[in-house]
Amino acid sequence: MSQDLRDQRTDDNRRILLIDDNVAIHEDIRKILIAPPVRGAVDDLENELFGADPNADLPSVTFTIDSATQGREGLECVRQANLRGLPYALAIVDMRMPPGWDGLETIRHLWKEAPDLQILICTAYADNPWDEVKRTLGRSDGLLILKKPFDGIEVSQMAHALTEKWNLARRARLQLEDLETAVRIRTRCLEEATLRLHQEIVERERMEVALRLAQKLEAVGQLAAGIAHEINTPIQFIGDSLEFLREACGGLASVLTAHTRLCQAVERAGGFEDLVGEIRRTEEAADLAYLSENIPPSLARVADGASRVATIVRSLKDFAHPDATGATAADLNRGLESTLVMARSEYRDVADVETAFGELPAVVCYGSDLNQVFLNLIVNAAHAIGDVVRQNEGRGTIRVRTSVDGDEAVIAIGDTGSGIPPEIQRRIFDPFFTTKGIGKGTGQGLSIARSIVVDKHKGSLTFETEPGRGTTFFIRVPIAGPPTEATQVA
Repeated sequence: MSQDLRDQRTDDNRRILLIDDNVAIHEDIRKILIAPPVRGAVDDLENELFGADPNADLPSVTFTIDSATQGREGLECVRQANLRGLPYALAIVDMRMPPGWDGLETIRHLWKEAPDLQILICTAYADNPWDEVKRTLGRSDGLLILKKPFDGIEVSQMAHALTEKWNLARRARLQLEDLETAVRIRTRCLEEATLRLHQEIVERERMEVALRLAQKLEAVGQLAAGIAHEINTPIQFIGDSLEFLREACGGLASVLTAHTRLCQAVERAGGFEDLVGEIRRTEEAADLAYLSENIPPSLARVADGASRVATIVRSLKDFAHPDATGATAADLNRGLESTLVMARSEYRDVADVETAFGELPAVVCYGSDLNQVFLNLIVNAAHAIGDVVRQNEGRGTIRVRTSVDGDEAVIAIGDTGSGIPPEIQRRIFDPFFTTKGIGKGTGQGLSIARSIVVDKHKGSLTFETEPGRGTTFFIRVPIAGPPTEATQVA
């Protein structure tokens, strides 16, 4: 809506344009619409006959009248008035205006420039019947005809009526524009509210899923910690007993060596052939030579297996250890080592692991949550490599690196999988988005990982990928911890 139209709300438009080649007509109309009425005996007699002043019902208004003697001149007046923001409400047009445009041609041009302009045709001739006028102009809603010679009251009434019609139409248009503007604003507000509601619903669903998973992980972590504790005690017994057996076997081996030398000496001296024969038969039945050769390496393998079980138990305890009420200082390198042990079953058949752990200071963080992030990324890397291995055979590589960059700890977990296609890269952190088959993924791993790193630790989780070559995820977390936690620690 233009500012001019707004300004006209309280300013009724009574501007009139006279287009007539007869200057006397201009003077007559000006006297009727502008000059104050001169009362005389005839007016008084008219009042006595009709009982009222014929002009009494007309509102008291002031008309502004401009003049043009030809159609082209009148069109230019309309253009200039529009440019000034002071349009005409009414044009009084003569039908015959030689040598230029006639009335109909003039009106056609006026309506192209000002479609709302009301027209009063003033003519003394019957050259153009009403039907022809409508057919030529194509419309008649803003048009009246005044026959010459005209009556002053008739001219005044028509001028009042047509200018008022223009003003009413303008007010209706302004109200409609205001209504459309209000509807647009309200629609935009509703759209924004709907979008916010949708985002809140999505966020609430994501938080509910994350909460359920966190509760599940907490329960599994508590159970795992309990199982690890229960396993750890007998594993210690087994380790201690194996160490005792290894030492005992060493002593028995020495005794058996001495026993063998004694038997050999008795055989050379003679006199105890029956006893020596019985000993030799016992040695052969027990296959003493085989036992002496294989018992020590067997015990070593058992000890190594028990040590591995103990390592897994310790890793399980570290991985499942619940965080305190706030962030605490943690060794992220140790957390990665424990996570790699926990995830070994996912990658041992398809990938080798290369680690390059830098000198990381203790990082103030939620350790078990970051362990969950490490686990999700390592499992994803193993699955990505597995898809390639199934097609091309061979083995892939998972690379885990840590370093310090300014006041942040950086953890990079990369794979030699097939990379992330460009068309889904922007969606990989969306909740429930997954490219895995049914039953192989929930689409929550990366979403939860991003929530833990970005929302909880105020860090960043980004990735670099190359189709056909693999993907590397970069975890960056403040060494001093999230802002609120860093303040508490300080």
